[in-house]
Amino acid sequence: MAENAEPQITPISIEVRPTAGQATEQYADIALAGLFNTHVAIVNSERQAIWQRYNVMLVGNAVIFAFLSGGMRTKTETALGVLFGLLLCTAWWVITASGWNLLAMRIQRGLQFGWQGLPLDANPFEVSLTYGRGSIGGMIYYVAFSVIALFISGYVIILGGLLRP
Repeated sequence: MAENAEPQITPISIEVRPTAGQATEQYADIALAGLFNTHVAIVNSERQAIWQRYNVMLVGNAVIFAFLSGGMRTKTETALGVLFGLLLCTAWWVITASGWNLLAMRIQRGLQFGWQGLPLDANPFEVSLTYGRGSIGGMIYYVAFSVIALFISGYVIILGGLLRP
């Protein structure tokens, strides 16, 4: 899946039925609020997971660069370090794209909640979606991938130096 592709969500109706024989408005309100809170918790968890994975990969690549720049390395050691770094960057790119796509999908699900009498932006997922598509939210996404591309470029430059006669 391309990292910029909007995930396709199949529309669902969110229908809550009481477990007791008599349906009450209060029951439906509480059940829907509980379901909505679950969506909010899952989105927050995914946001945290995106940045935790990102930070781990950032530190991992920094350690590899420290290894490659620290002292004299044989060509074999340098080549293995570069190869490992490129593989780590590939994994970093894939899990970052996957996390952002999953987050976008979960936000789309959360947008299916609406309450009569409240404006659309009362749903926090609407604000997340608007912000994410805006210049600031989009910038965070692109800068995250630019940092990964910067590490990849560094490894390619080191590899180019190795291959030079």
